[in-house]
Amino acid sequence: MDPTELQQHLTTALSLPPNHVTVGLSNLLSSNKQTQSLLIHRRLPDNGWSDLQIHRLLLVLGELDTSSGEVVGAVGGGDGGGGSGSGSGSGGSSAGSSTYTGRWCGVGEREGRTYSSLILHNNYGLTHGIGRSGDVTESQPKALGSSTLYRLTTHLVLDAV
Repeated sequence: MDPTELQQHLTTALSLPPNHVTVGLSNLLSSNKQTQSLLIHRRLPDNGWSDLQIHRLLLVLGELDTSSGEVVGAVGGGDGGGGSGSGSGSGGSSAGSSTYTGRWCGVGEREGRTYSSLILHNNYGLTHGIGRSGDVTESQPKALGSSTLYRLTTHLVLDAV
């Protein structure tokens, strides 16, 4: 959704004051530009980012991993600790099977799965890891967010040096 369309929805459908919407969208667009600049230039920003900006970037990168929305529960559901299950395909839940949120997640031995939503939240959905078959620098197709974070971190460290 482009900013003009979003502004129209916020002011018309939700009856928010246009001047409030303009300020909010300006903040959102500014934040998006900073993220774009970081990814394009791969250099440390001149001014440090706020905690909120860093959290937002990590959440966006976490969404790129195919397993980021996956909370795998033991049979009978729950969201505690212990036990794990795995699933594949379209998601959903059925009696006697693992429960999960419906995002695609494979069942390979290195797939990222998290039993506790607390742990998933603390890791920004970046559960899959980086690298492939012993080569940590190789991009992982199911872990685009993790691979992006690895490559971006490498560039930022080199920029700092």
